[in-house]
Amino acid sequence: MEDSLLFHYEDFPFPLHSVLISHRGERIQESYGFPCTKNTFHRMFSITKSITALAVIALAAEGRISLQEPVINFFPDLCPEKPDPHLCAMTVQDLLDMRTCHKTTTYKINLRENWLRSFFVTPPDHRSGQIFKYDTSAAHVLAALVKRITGMGILDYLRTIYLSALDFSSEAFVLKDPFGDEIGGSGLVARPEDIMILSEFLMSLYKDTWREQYACLISDHYNDAFFIRYRSLFLSCVSFRSATVHEGKTLEECQGYGSQFWRIRNGFMMYGMGGQYAAFYPEEDLIIVTTADTQAIQGGTQIILDEMYRIDSLLRDPKASSFPCTTPEYPQEHGDPKRLQHTLERLSGTYRFLPNNNGFTACTISEEEVTLEHSDGYFRFPVSLHDPAETEDPKYHQKLYVFTSPLLDGSLYQYVQIMNDYLGSIRIMIQGNDGKITVYLRKIEETLFSQMDGFLEAERISK
Repeated sequence: MEDSLLFHYEDFPFPLHSVLISHRGERIQESYGFPCTKNTFHRMFSITKSITALAVIALAAEGRISLQEPVINFFPDLCPEKPDPHLCAMTVQDLLDMRTCHKTTTYKINLRENWLRSFFVTPPDHRSGQIFKYDTSAAHVLAALVKRITGMGILDYLRTIYLSALDFSSEAFVLKDPFGDEIGGSGLVARPEDIMILSEFLMSLYKDTWREQYACLISDHYNDAFFIRYRSLFLSCVSFRSATVHEGKTLEECQGYGSQFWRIRNGFMMYGMGGQYAAFYPEEDLIIVTTADTQAIQGGTQIILDEMYRIDSLLRDPKASSFPCTTPEYPQEHGDPKRLQHTLERLSGTYRFLPNNNGFTACTISEEEVTLEHSDGYFRFPVSLHDPAETEDPKYHQKLYVFTSPLLDGSLYQYVQIMNDYLGSIRIMIQGNDGKITVYLRKIEETLFSQMDGFLEAERISK
C-alpha cells in the first residue's frame, strides 16, 4: 500500500486514538494510539444518532410505525393537557431530519428535569419540518420510541436483526440519562472495530451487494422483503434532505444533512463530537473510521475530515496534486438561476410575523430583495445570485454585502457579510409552504444586530 494512501496523523495537535480504513473490502490500515488498543471501548458521542436512526427505520421496515406519524402519538403520557399545534404536527421523520419545532436541545435547558419529558413540555419555537437545527433531544426521543415499541434498547433491538450476526460486540452499550432513558443522541460506547463492522454492512446496503455479502442475515422474519424495505429507508437517511450551510461550523457540516447522517464531500458520515467518525465514500468503496479527542483544539475536527478527503481524492485521481474543496452539489446551491427563480416565485409575497420577542412585524420577499420590517425600521437584503449585493444598514450604518443562494431543499439562504466599523455576519434561512414561512436568523457579531437571532413564523397576507 502506498504511503500516500495511509492516514497521516503523527503531527496532529490532539490524540488520535484509532484509524481503521477499508477499501473495496480490504483493510488497508488499522492503527491505535495511546492509551487505546483494538479492544478498548470508546465513547462514540453522536455516532449514536445514526445507530438510533437505524433502529427507527427498522421499525418502519417492519411496518410497526409510520415515519409520517406524529411523534406525540407514542408519548401521550408526557404531553401537556393541551399540546401546542406545532408539537401535535411534528412527525417521526421531522425528528430524524433534525427539523423539529425546537430551537435547541431541550434537555440542556435544565438537566435536572426529565430529559425525555422536556421535549414535549418545552414550548415550541416554530413549525417543524421546515429548517434544519441540530437538536440532540430529537435522537433522545427516538431512542425512547424504540424502547416503547420493542421493549428493548436500540442496540439490543438491532442485535436481533443483524448486529449479533455481524459480530458487533455484545459488550457495547448505550449510556442512560439520570432518569433511566438511553442517551440516544450521544451515549454509545463501543470498539472502533464495531463501528467498522457496522459500516461495512451499511456500505453493502448502499451498493446493493448485501445479498452476496450477508446472506447469513436472512431469516423467516427478517427476510429478503424486509431488507429491501430497510435498504430503501437507509438510502433516504444518507441522502441530501436538508440544507445546513446556515448552521455549519466546518466545511463538511455545510454539505447538508440526511436523517441522523451527515452529508460530506463525496459521501456521507456518522459524525460524533471530538473526532468519532465513520466516513463513507461510495464511489471508491472506501470507509474510514476514527476515534479521537479534538475537544481542546479549535479546528481539530476539520483536520481529520481533510485527511479523510485527501485519501478519497487520491484514490479517485492518483495523479492529482490538489483537490477541490467542495462537492458538485455545493456550488449548484449557489449558482443555479432556475432554482433561484423557482424559489422566489414560491416564496414571494408579503407576510405578517406572528408575535415574537425579536420585534419583527412583517416580511416581503421579491425578486429584488428580502425586507424584514422591524419596530425600529426596515432591514433590506438585496437578492443577487452570482455577485454580492452591496447595501448599507440604516439602523447601524454598516456596509453589508449580501450573497443569495437557492438551496437544494427549496429554502432561500442569504449570507450577509458585515464589513465596516464592525466585522461579522448574519445568516438568513427562509423556508415555506401553504402560505406560511419560517425564517431563521443567526448573527455572528459581538455588538450589533441583536434582533437577528432565532426562529420567526409568518403568514402570507398578499402575493
